[in-house]
Amino acid sequence: MSSHKSAWISLHLTAFLMGATGLFSKIIALPAWDITGYRTWIAALVLFAWVAWRERHIRLNSGRDYWRMLVLGILLALHWVSFFYSMQVANIAVGMLSLYAYPVVTVFLEPWIKRTRLDWRDVVSGFLVVIGIYCLVPEFDISNNMTQGVIWGVISALTFAVRNLLLSHWFSGQSASRSMSYQVLIVALVMTPVIWLSPHQPTSQDWWLLILLGVFFTAITHSLLGHSLRYLKAKTVGLVTCLQPVYAVGYEIVILNEYPDQATLIGGAIIIGAAIYESVREHRRG
Repeated sequence: MSSHKSAWISLHLTAFLMGATGLFSKIIALPAWDITGYRTWIAALVLFAWVAWRERHIRLNSGRDYWRMLVLGILLALHWVSFFYSMQVANIAVGMLSLYAYPVVTVFLEPWIKRTRLDWRDVVSGFLVVIGIYCLVPEFDISNNMTQGVIWGVISALTFAVRNLLLSHWFSGQSASRSMSYQVLIVALVMTPVIWLSPHQPTSQDWWLLILLGVFFTAITHSLLGHSLRYLKAKTVGLVTCLQPVYAVGYEIVILNEYPDQATLIGGAIIIGAAIYESVREHRRG
């Protein structure tokens, strides 16, 4: 199997699995920052064990790479906390959909970082996502929970887009597992004081859910995402993973018995349309 094809399969599998991460914001009885702290310590242990066994050493190539990993880790920490908090103050559908403003940032920043020409079709796709996000906001009132959820989702989107672009630009030759292990460790270290000072303690059920989240839905899925970013353009990865909200809404309906309203469905349909368009176009190029 070619690297391009395996990256394509990994990308769609990642979208399917990551669609379920929003469930954990609702079924784990902890604040978003606590969940982020615990999940990343669990994921970091798994990833470093895997890298040490598979690649025989865990060192990066240079001192500059460690500083770059620090930047990526901080961006990832901001992304995860704002992402989970978005779904906790609103709902899974709104949080997942508002996150997908990040393809807009990716479409405009990637040509500048990689010195490539901006494709007008990507600009159209990006603006469609903006329209979809606009449909999610019920009213421009900061006291409204849905509006707060969208704002935190957009913050999550911005940090995720910049992190993905820098990862693709700085570490295209680095293995996905090694890159992710360092980023997750940095997030865990950043969140450690939060865990120590938090008045909340995980229950036995929370621990099982945190282990599942940390191992399967963090360590494995983000390694798959990193693999995709090595061989596909960041804007393509960003727009294709917009399929995640489709799966997320499905999980929300089946497991939590919660249904999105009409505005959410309209906004989501616009966003998903842009993702499908980009997916088909990239497939034809490959």
